[in-house]
Amino acid sequence: MTDFFSEFGLDRRAWIDLDDLKAKYHALMAEAHPDKAFGSATKSTLLNEGRKTLSSHPHRLRHLAALLGAGSESSTKVSPDWDLFSRTGDLTRRASVALEKKTSLASPIAKAVLQGELKQLESDLIKLRKEINAHLEQLETRTREADQAPHDAASLLILAEEWTFATRWSQSINAAITALSLR
Repeated sequence: MTDFFSEFGLDRRAWIDLDDLKAKYHALMAEAHPDKAFGSATKSTLLNEGRKTLSSHPHRLRHLAALLGAGSESSTKVSPDWDLFSRTGDLTRRASVALEKKTSLASPIAKAVLQGELKQLESDLIKLRKEINAHLEQLETRTREADQAPHDAASLLILAEEWTFATRWSQSINAAITALSLR
């Protein structure tokens, strides 16, 4: 297995400075790019894969756990924050249904009534986005704190799963807000 931390000259850490990663990536790619005289397509591909892995919290945490001898998936079933999970699913579903309903309405009065519902949904989605962002900030803090003790592969994998859930919720909420704002 390739140690992407080593490829970029970084310490094996749960939290890394993404600007530092970007700078190292550009410096290494300046030498390795296949269009350069001594460049290498293989090295370029490796650097692209490494940047993708290390710049994503869940991927970086899984990679670090794998380097510590664990697999890439947690043997412990991770339960998401069920409240955020269910509210995200409910609100995004309701927004989708309301937007579909809007396209099928012909009456200006019905559209006006629905407009109030859409406005309330957008407000609710924005409130939930704030909660999810707070959850992401907590995950960021926990990820930074993971470097303050010897790394435990199982804990890193659980943290990676939590990042995956929260990132998906954030993407779903942002997509729903965007769809409603384009109404």
